[in-house]
Amino acid sequence: MVANEMSSYSKVETEENPNNDTSDLEGQRTEQLQNSDDSSDSTKTKSKEQNYLEDVLSSFEFGKFHFKMMLVTCGAYFAYCSEIVVFIFLSAPLRKEWDLKNFVFPLLPLFGGVGGIIGEIICGILSDRIGRKKPFLVSLYTVAIFGVLSAFAPSFPVIIAFRFMVFVGSGALAAVVFVLLLEFLPKKKRGTCMVAVTFSGALGALFASGMSWWFLPTDRWRVFVGTCAIPAVVVCIYTPFLVEESPRYLFLSNQKSAGLKVLNGIANGSRNRFKEGEIICASNNKRGRVQDLFKRGSRLKTLIIGAIWFLQATGYWGVTVYLPEYMGSLGIDPYFNMFTIFIGELPGMVLAMILVEPYMFGRVRCLQFFSLFTFLSLIVFAFVNLTFLKSVFVIVCYFFMVPIYSLLNTYTPEVYPTMFRTTAMAMFNIVIEIPGLVTPFIGEYLVTTKDTKEWLYPVVWASVFFLQFLFTLGLRYETAGKNIHDQDPNDLNEDSSETSV
Repeated sequence: MVANEMSSYSKVETEENPNNDTSDLEGQRTEQLQNSDDSSDSTKTKSKEQNYLEDVLSSFEFGKFHFKMMLVTCGAYFAYCSEIVVFIFLSAPLRKEWDLKNFVFPLLPLFGGVGGIIGEIICGILSDRIGRKKPFLVSLYTVAIFGVLSAFAPSFPVIIAFRFMVFVGSGALAAVVFVLLLEFLPKKKRGTCMVAVTFSGALGALFASGMSWWFLPTDRWRVFVGTCAIPAVVVCIYTPFLVEESPRYLFLSNQKSAGLKVLNGIANGSRNRFKEGEIICASNNKRGRVQDLFKRGSRLKTLIIGAIWFLQATGYWGVTVYLPEYMGSLGIDPYFNMFTIFIGELPGMVLAMILVEPYMFGRVRCLQFFSLFTFLSLIVFAFVNLTFLKSVFVIVCYFFMVPIYSLLNTYTPEVYPTMFRTTAMAMFNIVIEIPGLVTPFIGEYLVTTKDTKEWLYPVVWASVFFLQFLFTLGLRYETAGKNIHDQDPNDLNEDSSETSV
């Protein structure tokens, strides 16, 4: 290369200097070559500037791109929650519509739970292997389509089939929605943004509760079911134009140019400028493997987190599924009461947003705090005698109980690396489907059997939350304010390689 440059310089300079002053030409050549070398060295130094993907993502201020992804994920979770609580309000209307016998209605949540497990398995593993975007969109459309069809079900077996498909879609959505947002967020205020998604879910549940209060007293359950599907339809319209693939997945799967395009998009919507250079992120082809959750360094963590998820789902659905009937048996308007309960969730979510950050409680202490006070509020609810006070303390119970989901949905994906993050979320969402297969039958017994004590229903589920509190004491790793990993730091695979752009 240097020889070619010298030949070029000689030719030009001979034409410009007909006297061919050799000494002058040599001096000029030397100076020009030195300048060329200095420029080359400067370029190499610039190109060698290295930035880890985590640092690049955390360097961006929250901007238009993040707001766009919040709109997508919050809208999707609003639709998700407005759909999954539908069956809670259908017990009495469907019994009346089709004259269902005892222990027949629980088949609806039973098959819903099976559908959720199937959706979570498929979407969780696929999202780690083919990306987050496509499974997210497919799951969203599944919820919308079968949510609408449920309103036209001509018989109980048909509505079971339609709701089964709704839960396939909602299970898939639950596995990917929090991960999709997390992998765009800067470290700062990451917890607040994640809890905000669950806050939107609480609004979705409130929407469904409001619709039940409006339509179900006049036996318009089909209108109620169709109305609850509207949010999913609306989100399906705008999401394909806004959703982007996760940059962490793109770099991990060695799709460098696509990853850079997303980073530039984030930078354009942020106050920060994206500095070109090497993006350091380990690539790995061994993604979405369930066994990685149970290897050394992850096994105990997985078992403890799994137990907390399981107990949370057991307690939540145990309290919720037959709560309208339980409150109705006490002479309280069940639909209005559920509406006030879901309103009561919102201040609890706001409190969780404040406490979840590292300068407050952080993730782990928040889980301990909310679990303990859920237990205490259920105990008071069980033994207080005044109906008015029962209505108050059941709201207090949900104030503490529902934010636990938001904390788990924040903490869990932060603990696991990108290479099997949605697989982990899928497995834990499968875990929380298992109680849904059993708790409706337990709840039916506790509410409908005449010999059971009035206080037994809340005490049974309060004991579950106390056990959950004990498990939260076993959480030792705090994720608030810390980096999240793309590869498992406990086990770097031999065939892993660094990807530089």
